[in-house]
Order: sequence, then C-alpha cells, then structure tokens
Amino acid sequence: MTLFLSEGDVEALLDMKEVVEVVEEAFRKEGTGEAANSQRTRSRGTASVLNVMHANLPYLGRSGLKAYAYSKAGAKFIVALFDSADSTPLAIMGADALGRYRTGAASAVATKHLYRKPSATLALFGTGKQAMTQVMALGEVTSLEEVRVWSPNQRNRADFVARLAKGGVRARECGTVREALEGAQIATAITSAKDPFITQDLVGDVSHVNLCGGNVPAHSEVAPGAFRAFQTVVVDDIPQAKDEYGDLILAADAGSFSWDSALELCDVVTGRAAAKGRTLFKSGGVALEDVALASALYDKARSDPRYPGFSFC
Repeated sequence: MTLFLSEGDVEALLDMKEVVEVVEEAFRKEGTGEAANSQRTRSRGTASVLNVMHANLPYLGRSGLKAYAYSKAGAKFIVALFDSADSTPLAIMGADALGRYRTGAASAVATKHLYRKPSATLALFGTGKQAMTQVMALGEVTSLEEVRVWSPNQRNRADFVARLAKGGVRARECGTVREALEGAQIATAITSAKDPFITQDLVGDVSHVNLCGGNVPAHSEVAPGAFRAFQTVVVDDIPQAKDEYGDLILAADAGSFSWDSALELCDVVTGRAAAKGRTLFKSGGVALEDVALASALYDKARSDPRYPGFSFC
C-alpha cells in the first residue's frame, strides 16, 4: 500500500521540534557516510521549470525524491518515498509545508552548532511564506529575546510583527536593514531579493548569519565584499552551492571568499570540522532534508488511524 498525504495532511503532522531533530540527524548520518545526497537538477521549458532532487538514506532503509514545478502560477511540490529493501513506493505527499519546515530546521541546526549560545536577538529579513518557520525553528535551539523584522514592504512588516506578537514572540518592525542588525546576534535572510541588501558596513556585531533566500547564481542577499567579515562559511552541499548559490559564487568571483575554506554542515554536526569567529550558513535546500522528513512523517501517519493509505497506481 502506498500512502498519499495531501498538503493538509502533512501540515497536521508537522511539529517543528521533531523536524529539527530529524534534520539534524540526517546531516549527522551524512557526515558518517550513512546517507547520500544528490544535488538538484532542472529541466527548463517554455512555460515552466521542473526541479528534481533525491537522496538515499541507508540508516532509515529508505530513499526518495522531491520534485517541484515552477511557472507563472507559482510552484507545486511533491515528495515520493521508497523502501530501499524492495523498492516499494511507500508514500507520495505534498511538500510545500514540508519544505518550509525543513528549511527552517536547517537554519536551526546550523545556528545550534555555530552560534552555541542560549539566547539571541534575531534580525529577520523577509516576511514571505518561509519566514515564520525560520522563527519557529530558531526558537527551538535558542531563546529569542526579540525578533527585528525588515522587508521592503511596510505593510508586510507590520502584519508579520502582529502575527509574531499573537504567538507570544516579542517583535518589532524595522524601517532599515541597519536598524534590524544593530544589536542583533543572529540574522536570517529569507527573501526573493535579486540584489544584495546586507553590506560589510552593516554586519556590525552579528555573530551568525543564515542565508536562505535563493538558489539562483545571479542573485544574492549579502554583498560579495561582506564575506570578508566571516571567518567560517558553511553550506548544506558544496557541489550544489558551486552551481547555484549566487551569494557565494559572486563572492568567490570577487575574491572575498574561497571555496577551499567552505565547510559542509554535515561535518560541523559530526564535529569533524570546527567553526571559528563570525559564522555564516548558506542554505539552498537539499534532498537529504526532504527525504528524512518525509520518512518521519510516513511513520507518524502510519500510526495515525486517520491515514489508512491508498493503492499505488
């Protein structure tokens, strides 16, 4: 039997504390050679782009892929999960909410291992669909004393701050990038910006930065020169980063960042690589996270009588 989970089903099953634990374990297992990640590939058409990424997780006895199509109408996501022992298709599930949660969890895992302090003021850049899960996830690994919110749209800033306040999070909107960063210890950027808005003079005393906003080679959230302010740069997957992550590609081209110095998150989580000084984590999203989380949701759904499953056709 193959289980089908709609977007609504997946959202009902998601719990951020559990998601952070699942994603951290996935990177740990990658670091010990018990999980293999393959980078994203894209097929471009006249009206849409199909993106496919996959991973094999021997420690779970499962493999899977995430596929999503992007067009003018937006993006639609699915994950397909397989049993490694007999290739049975175990599940097909909506992966929009799943993706938002795992992206937030990746930032949380990086922050846990790179920031390593019990509390912080967070500068948050972006108020779109993925912004809330960033705050949720970071709150699982450090106490957020305040969230300072900036985006170019004032109404979006105000609405997002109101949502945070309703959830019991102390937050305020900021009219400039500088205002958001001043006095913050952590910064997270989750925007659709094509051009950088964080420059070297604005980094200030921020200890750790998460960049999550894109995987387009020509786009960046941080100016190339600002990378000189960071002693440690960590990515979720170096081969994928070299192909897609505009922040790092442009900084490397400018000579302010060297790929030879980049660390992978799996090695930081296992302790094989040690961070020093001011740190930056660039996340583009990897299949390892999607498949590990899909596996956990499959197990959770199987124990829930609301999800009997459907025959595979």
